[in-house]
Amino acid sequence: MGNEKKEEKEKLTIEEIENLEYYDFMAHMNAPFFNLGGFSSLDQTAEMCKISEGKRVLSVGCGTGTNSIYLAKNFDCYVVGVDIAEGMILKAEENAEKEEITGQVEFKVGDAYNLQFEDNSFDVVITSFVSQFLDLKKAFKEFLRVIKPSGYLGINEMYKSDEIPEIVAEKIEEGVNSLRDATELPLTLYTPTYWKKAFEEASLIDIKLEELPYKNISMKQLIKDIGGFKYLLKVLGRIIKYAWKSKKLRKRIGLLSKAKKKLFRNKEAKKYIGCVLCVGKKP
Repeated sequence: MGNEKKEEKEKLTIEEIENLEYYDFMAHMNAPFFNLGGFSSLDQTAEMCKISEGKRVLSVGCGTGTNSIYLAKNFDCYVVGVDIAEGMILKAEENAEKEEITGQVEFKVGDAYNLQFEDNSFDVVITSFVSQFLDLKKAFKEFLRVIKPSGYLGINEMYKSDEIPEIVAEKIEEGVNSLRDATELPLTLYTPTYWKKAFEEASLIDIKLEELPYKNISMKQLIKDIGGFKYLLKVLGRIIKYAWKSKKLRKRIGLLSKAKKKLFRNKEAKKYIGCVLCVGKKP
């Protein structure tokens, strides 16, 4: 059934591709995972959450499964990945088969606000570039429901600094608005102080927070983590092909390009954004 669905997705017309939700579109493009800090930030998040052999980990917003597969292989844990986009789940299952790790990972279509798991089911719940799109109070309440007592919630998300010069803050907000328009999702770039407060309001304890400024992140290592230049060029080639065929897709891709320019290529703006890791324990 999974292979049949995959073949159907691959045979979509340009009109059908235009109407895909953002994450289904990115799955169709076979786009690499977006994890601003790369695998090194994922390693750090896993260590802060005390992920180890035999632990049950839930990855909310797992995308194409890259992070879930990495955690299972490198920390010998069992990972369940959920994502609201069916296209992402199909790609994740395909990737798990390629990596020959289907016995340690499982992927399901699911809603972050209504997880289909029993209470106290997981040792750890993590998100990467996902919680910043969510209503934190509503999502954290549901995450905590499925975490075992003394288990951990860990997020690996983007942040903006608590104090930013006004002119730079305006450029960052323009970039965020372009991302919102491209994804049609309610992205919010929170400050480290806000992230910590959200964990405190969720009644988590032993909260730890680390900031990884974008200016200190190695682009060479990040490209290697997502599959290398060859893989990246292949994905970019597919995106350019579809952009050439469709005005609607050109607009979406143009908005993404504008966001990257404002947020990641502007030498002033990138001083005040980065990757934030925040972890707390369920009492």
